Amino acid sequence: MTENLRIGDVAARCGVTRDTIRFYERAGLLEATGRTPSHHRVYDSRTIEQVHFVRQLQGCGLTIGDIQQLVGLNQVDTSAASRRLMEILRFRLEFIERRIAQLEGCRGHLTDAMQRCAKARSNGYAVLRQLPDRKGIPAFSFGRRGIRH
Repeated sequence: MTENLRIGDVAARCGVTRDTIRFYERAGLLEATGRTPSHHRVYDSRTIEQVHFVRQLQGCGLTIGDIQQLVGLNQVDTSAASRRLMEILRFRLEFIERRIAQLEGCRGHLTDAMQRCAKARSNGYAVLRQLPDRKGIPAFSFGRRGIRH
């Protein structure tokens, strides 16, 4: 027997908001839902599994755009689809590795600044102003639209 769930039930079980569920629907990450006679969305347990899958991929650093492509590739089981899957994952992994390197550099600078602040015991803002200029390194924008592959 298929379980009929309303959007609030799905959101609560997945730990997301109703707006997140609606966004995932608009983005094509969830299958189309049925509707009640009063036009309320009706979901089944597969929706919960899919939301968890999307959240898991997001937690691994994939963007909504990446996930949209992966969902589309799931419909086709070909060697071309497998190659594209590998391209997407490789690109995202390379991005994450670059970002980790940038963050490690930032960690070193902040640790150094904290040590200098502790030694100075005052004038902490002056120490912060001595942080190296990070030109060319974007502000933290993990998974933003500006990153294309």
